Amino acid sequence: DPALTGGVSGKRVEKGGTREGATFSLKNGKVDILQGLVMHENAITEEFENDLISFVQTQCDRGRNGELKKPTYLRASGARSQGNQREAIMYGGFFDFNRARPGKRGLVPPFPPILDKLVNHLMDNHYLPSDVRPDSCIINRYDVGDCIPPHVDH
Repeated sequence: DPALTGGVSGKRVEKGGTREGATFSLKNGKVDILQGLVMHENAITEEFENDLISFVQTQCDRGRNGELKKPTYLRASGARSQGNQREAIMYGGFFDFNRARPGKRGLVPPFPPILDKLVNHLMDNHYLPSDVRPDSCIINRYDVGDCIPPHVDH
């Protein structure tokens, strides 16, 4: 179906496609708020996907057990986090959620090998541009039913 329901206030999300992947469009007034969003199916193997999921689960377990410290591992808590019990794991660069901006470098560990492998794969297969290599990553894990309010990522 070329149009999907959902998005902002029940507006229609238009779905197109190219050989490079599915593209999406959602107009909010004159602005296409999904401009540039591309979905690539089967970008990684199922085996690698399972390895990544296992890695995230292990890192969250390590964080809950106190093996990963703030700010590498963060878990939402308190009244402000009602309906959002997310866990966040950061590598490469620290993002200060309270100030909504990047924090100081060196506060979190560099990429572990599995994230280097992912970035290499995405760049080698042209899913990411070759001229700018990602050097930071935030992994967010949400429980079923958790949500986050509308926001802009920086």
